[in-house]
Parts: sequence; C-alpha cells; structure tokens
Amino acid sequence: MAKKYYELSPDERLALLQLSDQDKSAWHDNQSDNNTQIVENYITDFRLPMGILQDIIVNGHQVSVPMAIEEPSVIAAANNGAKMLNAGGGVQVVLPKRSALTGQLLFTNIDFDTINQFVLTHQKILFECAKQSKPSIYKRGGGLLSVVTRRITDSDVSVDFTIDTKDAMGANIVNTILEAETTIFSDFKNQFIGAILSNYAIDQLVTVTGRVPFANVGGQQVAEKIVSLSKFSKHDIYRATTENKGLFNGLSAVVMATGNDWRAVEASGHAYASHNGQYQSLTTWSIKNDYLQGELTLPISVGTVGGAISAMPQAQRALRMMAVETADQLRGIILAVGLAQNLAALKAIVAGGIQQGHMKMQYRALAIQVGATIAEVQTLVTKLRALKQVDTEIAKKILMEMRDESKN
Repeated sequence: MAKKYYELSPDERLALLQLSDQDKSAWHDNQSDNNTQIVENYITDFRLPMGILQDIIVNGHQVSVPMAIEEPSVIAAANNGAKMLNAGGGVQVVLPKRSALTGQLLFTNIDFDTINQFVLTHQKILFECAKQSKPSIYKRGGGLLSVVTRRITDSDVSVDFTIDTKDAMGANIVNTILEAETTIFSDFKNQFIGAILSNYAIDQLVTVTGRVPFANVGGQQVAEKIVSLSKFSKHDIYRATTENKGLFNGLSAVVMATGNDWRAVEASGHAYASHNGQYQSLTTWSIKNDYLQGELTLPISVGTVGGAISAMPQAQRALRMMAVETADQLRGIILAVGLAQNLAALKAIVAGGIQQGHMKMQYRALAIQVGATIAEVQTLVTKLRALKQVDTEIAKKILMEMRDESKN
C-alpha cells in the first residue's frame, strides 16, 4: 500500500518536487531529525540570522539578548537604543499580579440572561472540570481563575475562561480545558459554535519604562522632536502603523529567537493598539525634567516551557543565554528590546533620516545579492558607502570593476 504524503520521509518528499539536484542536495544538508517531528510534511530547515543585542539593563540586570531576523539594520538599531536607555539607568518593568490567557466558548442565537445565569449557578462544576481536565497545570500553581459571560451582540455570547498557564505560552492548556468544559454546556449544544483560546492576552499586560538624558539622545531639541513624532503617531494611522512595525522589528526578533509565537504577539499588540477605538502607536515619549522618557504597554503571551520552546534546542540555548527562568522575566526583556528599537528609530527619523543608517547595513545584503564572495563583501560595501546613489545595477558594475582590477 502506497504511503500517504505525510508518511513520506523528508527526502522522499524532496524527490517528488521539481527541484534541481543542487537544490535537493542543499535542502537535504539542512535537514534536522529533531525538526522533522515538529511540523508536518517537513523537508528542510529555514534558517534566519541570529545576532545579539549586547547589553540592555532590565530591572537593574544587564542582559545580552538574542535576536533572529533577516532585516539588516534592526540589531544595530536595538543596540543603539539600548545604549541610550542604559545611560538613564535602563528599563523598568511592571508586570501584572497574575498573568493569564483567555479561552472562549462561543454561542449564537442565544439569550444572554439565560446562559449567564447558567454560568453563575455552575461555577463550582466549571472549576472542577478545569482541574480534572488539566491537573498538571494545577500542580505548577496555575489553573482556571474565572468564568464570565460576555455579550457580543443581541444574539451572540462568549463565555470567557481566564486561565493561568504559568510559564507555558498556554495555547494547548487553554484549548484542552475548553474542550472539556463544552460537555457541561450540553443544554446549549444547538447554539454552540466552537471553543478556542483568544490571542488577545489582555491579562498579560506588561509596561516598560525608560529614560534618557538629553545629552545621550543628541540634545534637548532632538528629544523634543522625538516627543512631537510620538504625538503624531497617536493621531495618524499611517504613522502609527509604521511606528508599530518598527517596534515589532526588535520585539518579534526576540520572540522568534526563543521559539515563541511571534504571530500571536503581534496580533495581540495590534489589537491593543486599537483598544481605545483608534489605531495608535504602542509607545509614548515625553519630557520629564531633563530626560526623554518612554513607555511601552503591551499584552504579551510568551513562555519558557512547552511546545516548540522545549522541542527546539536553539530556543533553550537562547533562554539560557539570558538566564531567563520565568515567562514574566522574558516578557520584560522582550518589551525592553521593543522600547530600545522604537527609540533608535525615532531618533534616526528626527536627526537626519532613517535611510542613511539603514543603508549602511543594507549594503552587506546587497553585496551578497549581486554575487560578491565573502572576501569581496567588505571592499564592495566600502565603495558603495562612498556613493550618493546605489542600486543593484551600480553594485554589479562596481563588483565587476573590482574583479577586473584584481586580474591586472
């Protein structure tokens, strides 16, 4: 009997694809026995560059932070922003008293008062069901914290389960508990739509703050321009979208490096950016005495155990590098990097334009793109930096000239 596609080995799947022998060999060489078990229909690993934010002070502790990202200037900017924040004492973190995820049982064509009364009178049963369905999280001090009914429309209702998942990101924990809880709502089976966690992690709201002496940001005038730019992004969706994207450049690079779900973090962040009815930047900068002060508040759902985090050795190594033991510690570090990234971007914009610094890093990628060898990259980059205008054709031309000169 022929194997189903998902039952094939990675090399058997590669053999079925229209690939050159060279590509098949390269993809085979990047296979991992470990990662074969993580995703279905696996063929190879896709690698991202990982660099280091060398030193950022978070709650008084110096941390070296791994960042996995393909964009050339991000890590350089994060280091620059961290250096400025460190001059003011670093970043301070304020965590929720107890972080949790929300899971939803969704109902339609239902009377709110009827199901709300059901939830209120069955609290003890609902809590006992949660404990029986996932006893391991209770052993670690987590578990169900509350069950409330929330009106969505006149006929749509969500029953929200708030669950402390401790140091796990918690998606599997929440969904397991929810599926068990559905049996208690059998009287409403005709109105029941589905059970699923929410990635809007409003019970994992973290705030980080940092300040920079005027001298370290380029003077009071630069600081005031940064404040003005920050205010702009509170009123203009075009500016806010770009500012938040830049923030997530740094923040998500750390999420990625630690094996966490960057998509969930970004979705929750963008939702929170609209929580007051208008999409705004997530950071706020102001002048306090002789300092530029920044603040970032974000719901962030990450973990240090479970799922892909525990299955991928590189994620575990990244966590050990930062000496991270709890999810709350990781949340603070991630947001601190986001604040540093935002600061560096805002300063670049108001102090001469972001493109100048960005292109210095971009030239390395461009050199490789046009075919420069490792030995040729630095020379080509030096030549490109001396030009006022650079594009792919110009880079190719200079590379050919370099090679012609080397032959003579």
